[in-house]
Amino acid sequence: MGVGNPAGGRIQGGRPLGPVLEMKRNRKRGPLRFGTVTKSLVICASVAMSGLGYVWQKNAIYRLGDEIKKREAILSSAQKRNLMLAAQLAHLESPAELEAKCRGCNLSLVAPRESQVVRLYEPGLEWDVQLANAPVAARTTVQQQAQLRLHGPQSRAVTQQGL
Repeated sequence: MGVGNPAGGRIQGGRPLGPVLEMKRNRKRGPLRFGTVTKSLVICASVAMSGLGYVWQKNAIYRLGDEIKKREAILSSAQKRNLMLAAQLAHLESPAELEAKCRGCNLSLVAPRESQVVRLYEPGLEWDVQLANAPVAARTTVQQQAQLRLHGPQSRAVTQQGL
């Protein structure tokens, strides 16, 4: 026996040479088709873009969550400060505190007598009904009243013509 293949053209293990050569031929690549390459690239690009979009959205959600937490903290501190200032204002507006400040500054202020107090009546719904039923000449707009004050009675004829 010589060098090379064993007797009968067989490789060790008893397999014939024919199928091995065919397998090598099957593994050879032919030219790549444009459609296949394009499809693969489009799929890869779609998966990559979807992944990037997902990461971007998650990042945006995280940033907005942080911003919401910061603003809630600011709101909470502002509400606490508002309550504190409201309590301070109520204390400073109390009659006892005002009297103490007046005594401290020697202003000699006293509460008014009942005869010195003038009570004003604030018209309500009945006044609106009476005004609505009043004649047109009695109703003037704010702009017409301002013109009467500025220009006198001569502008009244002009404003009534505008009605």
